[in-house]
Amino acid sequence: MDDESELLWGVGAVAERVGVATPTLRTWERRYGIGPSRRTEGGHRRYSETDIRRVQLMNRIVMSGVSAQSAARVALSLDSSGLVAALASDDPLYNAPGHVIATPSESVGRIVDAGAVLDVVGLTAHLSDTIRDWGVLGAWVNVLAPALQDTADQVEQAKLGVESERIVRERLEVELRSVARAYAPRFLGTRPLVLASVDAEAESLAVLALEAALAGKGVAVLSLGFEVTGTALAGLLGRVTPAAVYLWASHAPAPDVVVAVASPTVGAPVLLGGSGWADPAVRDDVAGLEPAPDLLATADRLLGLMQGAPAAR
Repeated sequence: MDDESELLWGVGAVAERVGVATPTLRTWERRYGIGPSRRTEGGHRRYSETDIRRVQLMNRIVMSGVSAQSAARVALSLDSSGLVAALASDDPLYNAPGHVIATPSESVGRIVDAGAVLDVVGLTAHLSDTIRDWGVLGAWVNVLAPALQDTADQVEQAKLGVESERIVRERLEVELRSVARAYAPRFLGTRPLVLASVDAEAESLAVLALEAALAGKGVAVLSLGFEVTGTALAGLLGRVTPAAVYLWASHAPAPDVVVAVASPTVGAPVLLGGSGWADPAVRDDVAGLEPAPDLLATADRLLGLMQGAPAAR
């Protein structure tokens, strides 16, 4: 135990837990710095949970055919939350001898640069590679959301034109829809998940990422799409009993949307994504509903809420 009472692990225990031989772990530590970061009071080196996740990601990348040196470079580029997101996908990493996975910062730079010069072909390839390498949620947390923010920041600073930002958003929208279709979810459930956004399509890519990630788990959703009205939301919730509702808003939603989502007749947890719900004009009206700022945790929460509900195929 360390000062924060975190359970720490010796190399043998990590080898058994991760399924990597002890000599390999020692080699990874010696050559690439993938190893324990903590010490006991007696000076013995121990792995923390973050260290173990780094080993797990290293192993996953190496098993996909990537060199150990390249795998270590990527694994070391991620912080704790980034590692969790990178390991969230059930999809195997791209398996091709000699394939090199870019670090998140490299991928962000390539996406922003391609958008800056309106290189649609290159931009599409970078987005596709990123999602293929990391899975939807890992890609969103580590690359896609930061790339969108970087692009928006550069537009605000007059370093990029708004047309570049629109190109990046449009190509990402196309890619996320393509991924959702490719997964072909076949599971809706008698109590489905409901997704919607009060924003326009270009501002609602987090909702598309969530839909694609759920599709990757085989789960289809009832989506009301974008710029949802209170009438449409109330109408749907009057016809189905959902397992949960996720509603995105980056600006203050209209009063009828707030009334619909805050109604006690919804009969299901309501998760609120985006900064619009923090607006003082609506905050008091949605008290008691669940803030959902983190897409990875939101996906886990939604899947958990579906458990136990009988499925309709």
